[in-house]
Amino acid sequence: MSIPYFGQEFTFPQPDGSYLKVKGFGNQEKAVFETLDGFTVTRDPVTGFYQYAALSSDGNDLVPTGYQAEKVNPRNLGLSKSIRANPVAASMSSAMSSGLAATKTRWQTRRETTRMQKRASLVAGPSDLVAAPPQRQTVGDFVGLCLLVDFPDVPRTISPQEVEAFCNRQGYNGFGNNGSVHDYFLENSGGRLRYTNIVAPYYTAKHNRSHYTDESQRYPLRTQELIKEALESLKAQGFDFSPLTVDDQGFVYATNIFYAGPVVNGWSKGLWPHASTIPNFQLMPGKTVADYQITNIGSQLTLGTFCHENGHMICDFPDLYDYRRDGVNSFGVGGFCLMCFGGNNGTNPTQINAYLKYQAGWADNLTDITPGLNASVRAGKNDFYILEKNDTEYFIIENRQKIKRDLALPGSGLAIWHIDELGSNENQGMTPNSHYECSLVQADGEFDLEHAQDSGQGEAKDLFHGAGNSRFGDMTNPNSRWWNGSSSGLNIRNISNNGPTMTFVADN
Repeated sequence: MSIPYFGQEFTFPQPDGSYLKVKGFGNQEKAVFETLDGFTVTRDPVTGFYQYAALSSDGNDLVPTGYQAEKVNPRNLGLSKSIRANPVAASMSSAMSSGLAATKTRWQTRRETTRMQKRASLVAGPSDLVAAPPQRQTVGDFVGLCLLVDFPDVPRTISPQEVEAFCNRQGYNGFGNNGSVHDYFLENSGGRLRYTNIVAPYYTAKHNRSHYTDESQRYPLRTQELIKEALESLKAQGFDFSPLTVDDQGFVYATNIFYAGPVVNGWSKGLWPHASTIPNFQLMPGKTVADYQITNIGSQLTLGTFCHENGHMICDFPDLYDYRRDGVNSFGVGGFCLMCFGGNNGTNPTQINAYLKYQAGWADNLTDITPGLNASVRAGKNDFYILEKNDTEYFIIENRQKIKRDLALPGSGLAIWHIDELGSNENQGMTPNSHYECSLVQADGEFDLEHAQDSGQGEAKDLFHGAGNSRFGDMTNPNSRWWNGSSSGLNIRNISNNGPTMTFVADN
C-alpha cells in the first residue's frame, strides 16, 4: 500500500488542458478529493472532467453532478462541503477502486506467513512443544535497486549523482532533507539496519511520456511496461545486479523507480505514484523483481514517501492506517509513526514507532515491567518497556519528544502502545473481536484517532507526562486492560515531566 494522505494537495489535469488543485484523503486503493475550499469532486467517466460530486440516491457512491469543478458556485447547487459516501459500502469496493492488481506483494506474503505462524502458536498453547514463531528481524546490510527513467520529450532534471546522495550519503541535506534514506533507517534502527540503494544510470524510455500516461489504458499496465523496459535495458547491458539483497525465495526486497517530470495524471491513472508488484522479472539466477514503488522525480527529492514504501519492502512493516477510510472511518496511529501519517512530513518524516522497531529487532534496551520497577526511558535511543500477555498481545512504552526526527509530532511524552499482532488497523471498534493491531493509548481517554475526531495527526494530550495524565492502570481512564477485558496488571504512576529522559514507577 502507498503512503496515505490527509489533506495533501495535488494538481489534476483536466481534458481541456486546464488544471484543478485539490486536497486528497485516502491512499492508493481508495481516495476522495475536495477543492481547496472543501467541496467534494469526482471524475466523470464520460467526459473525463473532475466535477462537483453529489451522493447517489442510496448514499453508497459519489456521482458527478454535471458541473465542472470551479466553473460554477457549488453553493448555488445546494451542495455541502466534504460529502462522503456510506463508508461501509465504499470500503467494500476499495480493492477495485484503483485498478491495481489484487496480487499480494512479497512483503505482504512474508508478513502473512508470520501472522499465520503466530496464530498456530497460540492455538497450540503454551504447554505444547511448539517453538515461538520466527520473526524476521531487519538487521544487517540490505541493498535495494533504484531505477531512473526519463523520456524522449521529458528530460531529466535531477542528476543520478544527486539521487545517489539522497539514497546513500551520510549527512545528506539536499532539498532540505534531514539526512539520506540510509541515514533515516540507520538512525531509527539504532545502527542495526544499513540500507543502501544501487542507483542505475538513467534509462530513456522507448516512447514519449504521453504513451505511458495514456489514461485510456488500464492502470497500471503502462507503468509496469515502463519498469520492464528499464530492467530489460539494464540486463541487456550486463548491469551488475549481484549486490541486491533478496528474501528466502530469491525476490529482491526493494525496487524504487523515479521518473522525470511532474505528475500529469489524475489519481489512479497512467503514471500516478503507487506501490505494487509486477509479474516476476528475473534479473539473474536467484534474483527476481516483483515489489516496486514508483514516483515522479520532478524538481526535488523528499524522504517521506520513499522511506514509507521501503519500510514495507525492506522491513515488512504494515500500514498503520485504515485502508478502508475515505475520510470518515478512523485515523490509525496518526502522525506518530512513519507507517501512518508521519511520512507526510516529506523532508523530515516522523520516526518509526516502538512496536515496529521492536518487531524489526531494533531495541537498544527492552525491559519487562515488573512490580516496584523504577523506569528511566530515553528519547530517540530505542529504550522500550514491555508487559506481555502472550506472543501477540502486549503493551510497549517509549519516550517521544518533539525534536529532531520527531519535530512534527503534535506533542511530547510517553507513548503507550497496545499491541495485538493479530488485529488490524482497519478495525477501530475497540472491542475484543474488532480492534487495531497497533493502538496508541491516548492519554486523554478520548481515542480520537479511532473515532476520526481530530486533525488526523493526533494531539499533544495523547501522550502521557507529568503536566497531563501521569497515571495508567486497570482503573484509570484510559485503562490498561487487555482487549478481552481482563486485568493486565500494568499500573504505572509518577510519570515525569517531559524531557530527553522520562521516568515512571510500576506499582507493586
